[in-house]
Amino acid sequence: MKQVPFLFLFLFAAHLAQAEIKRSSRNLEPLSKRSETNAQSTDAPAPAQGESVPGSETKFSFLGPKTGWGLIKETASYYSPQGKNLGTLSAGTLFTYSDVKSSSRNSVLVSMVKHGDTWEGPYLLDCIDIVSYGGAPDQMDPGTLKDLTDYFVLKGKIQERKTALADQVAATNPYYKTAKQTAQAYQDSIDKAAEMQKQLGTLTGLRKAKADDALRSLKYEQARIKQKADQAAAAFKAWSEAHPSAAIATDVQLKTLEQAFKTVSAKVSKLVPPET
Repeated sequence: MKQVPFLFLFLFAAHLAQAEIKRSSRNLEPLSKRSETNAQSTDAPAPAQGESVPGSETKFSFLGPKTGWGLIKETASYYSPQGKNLGTLSAGTLFTYSDVKSSSRNSVLVSMVKHGDTWEGPYLLDCIDIVSYGGAPDQMDPGTLKDLTDYFVLKGKIQERKTALADQVAATNPYYKTAKQTAQAYQDSIDKAAEMQKQLGTLTGLRKAKADDALRSLKYEQARIKQKADQAAAAFKAWSEAHPSAAIATDVQLKTLEQAFKTVSAKVSKLVPPET
């Protein structure tokens, strides 16, 4: 079951009335729109390209070279060669990869991950969670490699700090608990419907007819769940707008991180994919 992050409530309140919640954060733009030819060099990040399939999530294919190295863009899951989720890696984690494979979602890179002075793996990394380069990390100037690593480490810390501050602000909203619970209920219904739809394709005869009826009933119920979520989100949003907080804009820790990020960004601007 997916958990709705606290920061999501702000986005939820602003956008739920216009569109349904995306089922996956993987429905993103490609890392870069640079050509595959450019991705072969060690100073240009290798891109991933999305292909939309009707009735499914966007699936991304990795267009870079079959071997290389890279960094985790932001906190991301990593997997065993058998596909088991092993936890998360922090932004700025260095890895090398020796192969690219297809999975049910996106291309995955067969990788060795650096922890301290040791390399661990092999692990599988989703291509949309990383930025990658051709060659090997020891072929890059050590100072540039440090700056590039710092870029993603700082970017990850900034996002974590903003999330923590937003959570603190959200918790002061009297409609917070209801908005969070109804948002989660709606997300759960989306996940359940998707699973039922997937199982429907494996059934035949009477079992398929019953499953189809159950799915139809769930979708009717979703309309009621979404209405409650809309109402709670609207109340949450209205209160937040009436009681603005300066917690994020005035946070000293966040300002310090952002200044350090600005400094290192100027050094590696040509080595990172453009913001999407």
